Amino acid sequence: MLPLFLAAWLAAALADNTTLRYEAPDDCGWWLRDQDEVTLACKLRTINSEYDTTNFTVIPSEHTTALRIHCDPTLMTRSSLERRSFAHLTRLRELALEFCKLTRLLGGVFEGLEDLRNLTIRTRNTDWPAFSLELDGDAFSAVRQLERLDLALNNIWSFPENIFCPLTSLLSLNVSGNRLQDVSDLGFREKTPPPQPLMSGPDGEPVEEKNIPSPCTLDIQVLDTSGNHFVLMPVQGFSALRRLRELYIHDNEISMVNDKALAGLRHLSYFDLSNNKVVALPSDLFRDCAESIKEIKLQNNSISVLSKGLFAGLNQLVSLDLSRNHLTSAWINGDTFSGLIRLVMLNLSYNRISKLEPTFFHDLYTLQILNLEYNSIEAIPPDTFTPMNNLHTLILSYNNISYLDSYALNGLYVLSHLSLDSNVLEDIHPDAFRNCTSLADLNLNGNKLAKVPTALRDMRLLRTIDLGENLISDLDNPGFIGMTNLYGLRLIGNHVTNISEKAFSRLPSLQILNLSRNRISKIQSGAFDNNTKLEAIRLDANQLNHISEIFKEVPSLVWLNISDNQLEWFDYTVLPAGLQWLDLHKNNIPELGNHYNLEAELKLQTLDVSFNKLTKVTANSIPDSIELLFMNDNLITKVEPHTFIKKVNLSRVDLYANQIEEMDLNALHLTPIDKDKPLPEFYIGGNPFQCDCTMEWLQRINTLDFHRQYPKVIDLEAIYCKLLYSRERLYIPLVEAESNQFLCSYKTHCFATCSCCDFVACDCKMTCPLNCSCYHDQLWSANIVDCSSVGYTELLSSIPMDATEVYLDGNNFGQLTSHSFIGRKNLIVLYANNSNIAAVNNHTFTGLKRLQILHLENNHIKELLGFEFASLLGLKEIYLQGNMIHYIDNRTFVLLKHLEILRVDNNRLLKFQVSLFSANPYLVEISLSGNPWSCECKYLQEMSAWLRSHYAKVIDAKYITCTINNRTNDLGRVVKDINITTCSPYAGGSRGIVDRKVLQDYLPLFFFTSIIFLVCLTLVFSALAYRRELRVWMYTSCGMSMCHRAAGFEDDDERLFDAYVTYCIKDEGFVTQVLAARLEEEFRLCLHYRDFNLTAYVADTVIEAVESSKRTIVVLSRNFLVSEWGRIEFKSALRERLKERRRKLIVVMLNELSPREVDPELRLYLKTHLCLQWGEGRFWEKLRYAMPQPTRRPVCLQPPSQQPKLILQPQLLWA
Repeated sequence: MLPLFLAAWLAAALADNTTLRYEAPDDCGWWLRDQDEVTLACKLRTINSEYDTTNFTVIPSEHTTALRIHCDPTLMTRSSLERRSFAHLTRLRELALEFCKLTRLLGGVFEGLEDLRNLTIRTRNTDWPAFSLELDGDAFSAVRQLERLDLALNNIWSFPENIFCPLTSLLSLNVSGNRLQDVSDLGFREKTPPPQPLMSGPDGEPVEEKNIPSPCTLDIQVLDTSGNHFVLMPVQGFSALRRLRELYIHDNEISMVNDKALAGLRHLSYFDLSNNKVVALPSDLFRDCAESIKEIKLQNNSISVLSKGLFAGLNQLVSLDLSRNHLTSAWINGDTFSGLIRLVMLNLSYNRISKLEPTFFHDLYTLQILNLEYNSIEAIPPDTFTPMNNLHTLILSYNNISYLDSYALNGLYVLSHLSLDSNVLEDIHPDAFRNCTSLADLNLNGNKLAKVPTALRDMRLLRTIDLGENLISDLDNPGFIGMTNLYGLRLIGNHVTNISEKAFSRLPSLQILNLSRNRISKIQSGAFDNNTKLEAIRLDANQLNHISEIFKEVPSLVWLNISDNQLEWFDYTVLPAGLQWLDLHKNNIPELGNHYNLEAELKLQTLDVSFNKLTKVTANSIPDSIELLFMNDNLITKVEPHTFIKKVNLSRVDLYANQIEEMDLNALHLTPIDKDKPLPEFYIGGNPFQCDCTMEWLQRINTLDFHRQYPKVIDLEAIYCKLLYSRERLYIPLVEAESNQFLCSYKTHCFATCSCCDFVACDCKMTCPLNCSCYHDQLWSANIVDCSSVGYTELLSSIPMDATEVYLDGNNFGQLTSHSFIGRKNLIVLYANNSNIAAVNNHTFTGLKRLQILHLENNHIKELLGFEFASLLGLKEIYLQGNMIHYIDNRTFVLLKHLEILRVDNNRLLKFQVSLFSANPYLVEISLSGNPWSCECKYLQEMSAWLRSHYAKVIDAKYITCTINNRTNDLGRVVKDINITTCSPYAGGSRGIVDRKVLQDYLPLFFFTSIIFLVCLTLVFSALAYRRELRVWMYTSCGMSMCHRAAGFEDDDERLFDAYVTYCIKDEGFVTQVLAARLEEEFRLCLHYRDFNLTAYVADTVIEAVESSKRTIVVLSRNFLVSEWGRIEFKSALRERLKERRRKLIVVMLNELSPREVDPELRLYLKTHLCLQWGEGRFWEKLRYAMPQPTRRPVCLQPPSQQPKLILQPQLLWA
């Protein structure tokens, strides 16, 4: 799919850009934004990766003000940006990078772009979890004029501290669709110092507490943090953004919101917390923004409690959405929405509200839209909505309301739309709508009403009413009285059986009437005569059997659906002249009647008569005005010529799935179509077409478009046709049929130029032999005679002289005499197989110079003396298998220079000089098996050598064997496998083959044993080379540990923890929510910042933690190198303990670190210990394998968030 900017590029390419000379790089397009400002769009594979080296300096700097780069989204390859990559583009104001798999954004990348206003970086790393984007702290320091920053969909885990501080002009920030864990990671929270520092001074005294500066103040007005992994809205989480107006934090995992989560946001007007897991909201949440908040989105949470005073004082609130929560009537009272004096829209749908109280909405006099659908409301108390005198839309669908009281809708004087559908209404009080004088649209469908409610009487402003899916059976009592402006009436799915003359007579403005899916079997004449504005009627899925004198007097009718009824007769005289759309499908209509020839007067544009019983299509059965015609799935067998002449508006015709076998070309002939109009589209597949000689035109119909008088057959390639005669396939795709396969049958035919038609012996007179079938194509270039299995004992002399294919198989000829086929000079294919032929004479095939295929298989031929096929110089295929041939003269096939296929298998041949086949240069397929070939050494030597050199041609070479004894039919070895050195004479002096046990018989066993040895050796070396991967696989798949635990660690079971995890505080989100969350399902962990006593000396704490743990896990990142590894006491303590327990260290690398970032000591640890890269294949399996056996009993049963801080002191650990 092309990106949006490429689509814009294509559109702009139409503009005149010749006034500006601009040389765009390859794979880039450009268009003018202004007179001298250019937008450049480039489509690259990657940026500075292992595949590509990208040089942005080739981009012209003079006019380029916007640059958009789109990388290949299918390549999982890292891209990178070097420092000052765009430094020469000094006029650039907009930069966008899409789908480029950046994993780090260095400081200085944007140097030189002082005028940049909009920056978008969307790597879509979310599609490849192994990639995440890291940003340097000074990544944006060079673009201080930035106004809009979009960092969505980058898989960002955290931001460096104060990264956005240089962006003093920033107005909009989008960080949605990342993996942010904590709102504080954004850096917009006013911080407070921790109670005590972790580090201690040199004398053991705590270091003096430092003041942590507040975050920088920014002018951001729009912040989008949606689609991350926040679980908490902390106190003052966004308080640094004093001018924030719009906050999007939807689609997270927030379950808790603190009291002052929105503290300091005094200008906030839009707040979206939808699609989270919030259960309750604090009462003071909106206190600071009470004077500015206008729209609140809280839908699709789990809110079941509304705190008292939550919405108090929000006098500017216009829209409140609380839908799809768990609210019940117990938590909604008169104070819940009090004071919302400007509220216009309130959505409480999809909750669990079971009752309404008149006090609920007492202050909502400005409310215009109230949505209460999908609740459990059973009744509406009197005067519930009285205060809402401005309410114009009330939705109460999908509740359990069974009765509507006379005072339930009191006070709703301006109500225009009321939905009460899908309730259980059985009756409505006659005065229920007396105060709803402005009601225009009323939905009562999906209830249990048994009659038209009396309450609808005299509702003169009512425009539409839906009474569908009820139990109404009578439309006359009480009927529709006084609804003079009603234009839409829906009665679908009721139990109506009869439409009387007065049913709709008092609805003068009625335009749309839906009566489908009822049980209507009769409509009285003139039932719609008084509805002079009626335009559309649905009567489908009823039981009508005629429509005479029903619609003729409704001149305004333009749309009529009478499908799925029981109509058995139809004529265009029953329709009004102005009708444009008619659906008659799924009836029993056998013919489209047009008794008065109205085709030129009708205005019908769309006609659907599919699934009926039509048998033919004629010109007067289709109106001349037709545009769309659907006649599929009928019984049509004939389309008359010139049917579609004068149908000048025709655009589509469906004739598929009928019974059409043949069709004349003129049946699709059209009135000439203008060149500026597309040709009509026809669908004719699914018919049992016969590919006879009159249908060859259909194969080429789409090539006749230059005539502009024939349609385009859209499904031509899907059409299958039945071949009139074929021995291989009965049905083939029409487009694959050869010209000579379009055949017609004949008995006698004489060409017009023939002068001897009245005589018996006439060469140009075609007479099909008795009991035979004969076929020809349109030009008589193919003439097929089929006399198969008709019981002839003599060869026929009446075979037509121009026959091209003759089938005589399955008869009983005995022998083929000389000159049997004399004069058949056009014969190409001859079948005489299975006909008990015992002999073929030398001149049997004389005169058949064009014969290419000859079938003589499965006869009783015993020998070929050399000249039987001498006259067949063009022969390509000859089939002689399954005979009794014991002798073939060496001259038999020598003259057949064009021979390609020869089959002599399953005969009685002892010898034949196979080397003579070299005289047939085109021979590509030979079959010789099933013959008792001689086992004489000399003959075998010749035949075996020839087989090996022509193995590809002999299709049954592996089945050709010699016969040792012709009487007992003892078979020898396969000829192609015989080694001639094993062939020796018998003791009596005659030559033969001795099948002895020789040393070579053991060669297969030796070869097989050698292969097994080599395979075993390869497996051993592979196991050694990949022993670590093999151990991991065995451990994860079979639960087996191979050479994993050393003898020196027998005391591991006495240690308190399975692993001690040390990390940087900035990586705590990854450790606690990803690493520890997964490992603590099986192991007991000690986390550095979660379980340490903050008052303890760090060196002692590290020593005790390592001693108390079976493994030590170091989460290595750049943050760790800068903070933890930089502490002398931390590094020395960890080093001393690891000297004694070197084999128990596991390093988990969060980032790819260059060698210069790692000091020599840490580099040594990485080389000598297990090192795992986060995101690599089978990461969790390798980590579990490196861990010890899980401790059986956990330290405590509380969740991690409720566990107390562990105090690691010797007297407690070793007590």
